[in-house]
Amino acid sequence: MKKLFIAAVATLTWTACGNKTNSAPADADSAQTSVVADTLNTVEAVVSQVDSVYTYWNQMREHYSADMPTLDERFGTREWRKAISELETVQKDCECGGYFDFGDEGPLDPWTYDCYEGAVSADSVNARLLPDGTAEVRFLVKDAVTTEGRPMRWLMRIEDGQWRVANIYFDNDGGIDLLEGMKDYTQEYQWSKSFDITKYLDDFRQLASPFYETPADDIHFDRYALVDVDRDGTPEVYVEAVEQVIKVVYSIIGSKPVVLTNSWAATDINFFEHGVGAQGSCGTGCMTSNCTIVEKSLPKVSFRCIESFDMEGNPEESINKIDGKDATPEQIKKLFDELGENRHYIPTWHPIDQEEEGHEEATPPATD
Repeated sequence: MKKLFIAAVATLTWTACGNKTNSAPADADSAQTSVVADTLNTVEAVVSQVDSVYTYWNQMREHYSADMPTLDERFGTREWRKAISELETVQKDCECGGYFDFGDEGPLDPWTYDCYEGAVSADSVNARLLPDGTAEVRFLVKDAVTTEGRPMRWLMRIEDGQWRVANIYFDNDGGIDLLEGMKDYTQEYQWSKSFDITKYLDDFRQLASPFYETPADDIHFDRYALVDVDRDGTPEVYVEAVEQVIKVVYSIIGSKPVVLTNSWAATDINFFEHGVGAQGSCGTGCMTSNCTIVEKSLPKVSFRCIESFDMEGNPEESINKIDGKDATPEQIKKLFDELGENRHYIPTWHPIDQEEEGHEEATPPATD
């Protein structure tokens, strides 16, 4: 029953219906209106609009008709609606599930976060007006079952004479940026239609071999994802050999791949605003980061930090390298700052078709 209801929710939310709100075309820039009434540019107006979203949601569920605008049409900005429309087109075309198919029992609805039993409401709404004319809103979305609520965070903007939702974040899942995620999902699909991974596999193996002390022919990459690390419109390639615990991110310059970072069993690949890195454990009381700042698809600078700690967790020793040369902790900290915030990126994996062969787990790279 729960999955069936979610499917109905998805239909209400994503399907384009007859009467749309009067607004500019979907591809217009989302911008604050030039004239804003004093009564609109207030915290009270923001909170009232949040309540209106769930009042309308409950009305849709109880008295739904085909001519009712969806939540996205009624309350989303033009940029949000455009992202939704493009995502919907991709999902129909590729038959690849959906961007929101990461819920435990079905696709999550961005407006309710799986809360739909009985009346849905916003509780403990905290709104903050920002200098750029937007508003950050945090609250708990609740229903008859989820009485403790689920944390929600919205970015809102005045558009077409009302506060509209410009972005939704799932802070409960590590701060997923839904607008960025939808755009990434859509763009990745467009790239994948013309990308031929087989052109680069031999080079990928040759470049990865020294890191894992494994002959290139013995590396079996079995899936890949495309991600634009530096947002320049050109994708980088995230390749993984799952059983061998090999993960490598490459930038392709012309037709030649370049390694941006690589990880092994005890580290994870993390994407940042301006780069990518592999971070995690390098042994008992040892942590490592191997990062690259990327600019125009090129590695701008690579740096590595290895830190060891005593039994009480106090720092004992650190090894710092920038482009292979010794560096100070202060220099490394400056580069970490330049990397920017962590991006909550969910890879869209594509299988690599190859003959199945037996492979041993790769040896982790040395930590010195």
